Amino acid sequence: MDIDEVQYLSENELISVVPNFKHPEINLIRGSVGPFLPLVPLQVPIWMAIHLKESHRCRFVCPEWLTFDSVQELLRQEQQQETFTPMPNPYVFILSQTIMNVALEDIPNGDQIRLLMKDLWDLRLAKLRSSIGNLARSGALYAKVTHLTQVEICLIRNFLKTSLKHIAQLQDAVPDE
Repeated sequence: MDIDEVQYLSENELISVVPNFKHPEINLIRGSVGPFLPLVPLQVPIWMAIHLKESHRCRFVCPEWLTFDSVQELLRQEQQQETFTPMPNPYVFILSQTIMNVALEDIPNGDQIRLLMKDLWDLRLAKLRSSIGNLARSGALYAKVTHLTQVEICLIRNFLKTSLKHIAQLQDAVPDE
């Protein structure tokens, strides 16, 4: 799976929006959405929320995991743990970026949250690099890593696969003593 596929899958996640129009229920492949009533929040897939927002037909309701306090707490936990901490959603980085790009004005403290998410991303990437370095130095042919997001997995998949293959080849080439 590549980044584009992860982006596509993330857009099926649900988000609350507050429509400013009236429309009956819409039947989609993955279920029904609606009815749409002005000022009555409802859950829709991200792809639909983006379309409605760009058409000026709704506003986003900030997800609980994207509030300033929640993101600040995620960052604090990540800084305190040596290992990766669980994220609220497997697509947290893609979704936060998508939401911020489309509906920044609907997110209280959006600019500050964007900076905190960048700090969280940078911290997790540094941990990832460190983990990969430790794995390579140990000579192990496998590793168990928990709590990675889909984007992080995509970033390391090919590199790790190739690196572990080369380590195995080098270990096979060294004669037993």
